[in-house]
Amino acid sequence: MIEIVKKVLLALTVVLLISCGSSSSENNSQADMSMEHEDSHEGGHDHGNSLDVSQLANPPIVTMSGTPGETGEVVLNFSIENLELIPVNPPSEHEAGQGHLHLHVDGVSVAMLDETSYTVNDLTQGLHSFRVTVSTNDHREYSVNGEIVSDSISLEIEDGEEALTADNQIVIEVKNETVTGGIQRMAVEVGDQVRVTVVSDVEDMFHLHAYDLELSLKAGQPETLQFQANIPGVFEGELHEAGYQIFALEVS
Repeated sequence: MIEIVKKVLLALTVVLLISCGSSSSENNSQADMSMEHEDSHEGGHDHGNSLDVSQLANPPIVTMSGTPGETGEVVLNFSIENLELIPVNPPSEHEAGQGHLHLHVDGVSVAMLDETSYTVNDLTQGLHSFRVTVSTNDHREYSVNGEIVSDSISLEIEDGEEALTADNQIVIEVKNETVTGGIQRMAVEVGDQVRVTVVSDVEDMFHLHAYDLELSLKAGQPETLQFQANIPGVFEGELHEAGYQIFALEVS
């Protein structure tokens, strides 16, 4: 009889240990998933992902010009000095003096280029911003004295389709490293059209986390992003070079 009781107690102990281990594993799995979900909302923007070439006597230089067409397109032309443009595919390791161009339209990365001309199609009516940066073969941005090697222009598109009406819009003004009226939090719904206008008294780069949208800011000149809020969560908008938050977006 005593032997039977011992066997029953031993069996119960084993069951409890398996149950606890399973629960712990499940909790760890849920925690990992939660962390992955949170990390996915942080975006892939790395402030240190650049290669400083200040020591070069002739670092890379890029300039850009654009000509609007009659059906909502813009032909962009790039002039690149002190750099050999190399195709992005197949991928290759960094080689000094080589690289390619990254093109952003209205804050959105649209192309990686190894040619000096590119046509952007299907632009809506209104003002659009274009920014080109010079990148290494392994996709780091070249920089000189802490400044990314880049050029930016804004062009007014008179033809093309009418722009979507913004459901929510906000103007953010930064003076003397201070956000006028304090840091605002814009609450919007998933699917809304959002328009964010930023004006700074110094040249900088506005970056919206997770959406990975950027605006090249020139001192005293308003620049605008319009996008669809399709990622739920709370995200910071910051000045890249200054390194501080100026705006918060809550999407639910």
